[in-house]
Amino acid sequence: MELAQFTIYQPVAEMSGRFRIVAYFPYDSVSWSTQWHDAKSGPSLRKQIKSIVEAIEAAAPQLVAKLEQAERDAEIRHQQWLGEQERRRREDDRKNVDRSKTESKTDLIQIIERWSNLMSIERFLEDGEQRARNLLPTEKNDVLEQLRLAHGFLGSQDPPDFFLAWKTPEERYAPRYAEDDEGDKVSGGHDHAWD
Repeated sequence: MELAQFTIYQPVAEMSGRFRIVAYFPYDSVSWSTQWHDAKSGPSLRKQIKSIVEAIEAAAPQLVAKLEQAERDAEIRHQQWLGEQERRRREDDRKNVDRSKTESKTDLIQIIERWSNLMSIERFLEDGEQRARNLLPTEKNDVLEQLRLAHGFLGSQDPPDFFLAWKTPEERYAPRYAEDDEGDKVSGGHDHAWD
């Protein structure tokens, strides 16, 4: 089996013996740099120092103006970002308010249904006790015992306890904002219009 032969070339920097001056703008928001080389023919860098300084000084006002513009642009982008973050927070807040209203309404409807069911059971058991009183003593005792067992089986179901466990939308979520973007009231303390 024959292995492939590879040759790797790596450039090596060699010293030329000549100088180079690089001037650059130190801010990332404005890209500017220029260079001067000590040439083989022509004036040496020492003789160009005055013109190099003049070139840098001449570029300074334009660079400062570009930097100021870049800072203004960055501030505009930052304000837009802040505005977007605020809009997102308001939208999240509105969703949380809506969710708390929906959950609260659902729980309240379930409480009402449980209470209604409990009242129906209570009426049924009370009616059973009333009817048992008209029975013969042996039957009466058997029916009353069964009714007592039914009460025990159902346990203590006090309807007011249902309401004590219920939470209003405001108890579920406290809005961060009093009004939404359109100026409509999001949470008015005791406003229970959940539709």
